Amino acid sequence: MSSHSLIWAAVPHNSDGVVFQIRIARGQQRFHVSRRVLEDIFELERRAPDARQLQLFYACIERILAKAATKRSIAGADTVALLSIDFDSSSSTRDRWTGQAGARGAL
Repeated sequence: MSSHSLIWAAVPHNSDGVVFQIRIARGQQRFHVSRRVLEDIFELERRAPDARQLQLFYACIERILAKAATKRSIAGADTVALLSIDFDSSSSTRDRWTGQAGARGAL
C-alpha cells in the first residue's frame, strides 16, 4: 500500500460510490469516489450493490490512494471528490505537453 494509510471506507446512505478517510501529512482527509467514477474508470457494473462498490474500491485501492494523495497532499476539513479526470492519464500528459510548449514559446 502507499505511504498514506487508509483509516476507513464506506458506502454512503445514498449508495453513491465510496467515501474513505486516509492519514496524510499530520492529519486526516476524507475523499469521495462517486459511483459514476467507479463505473467509468474502474468498470463497475451498472446498478451494482453497495458491497460490490466497496469490493471494487479495495481491489483498486493502490491507484485510488495514489490519486487521492496527489490531489490533496495536506489535510483539510472538507471532503475531496475524486473525479474521472483525476484518473485520466492522458489528460495529465496533455497538461504537461501544453505547459512545455508554452515554456518553449516564452524562450
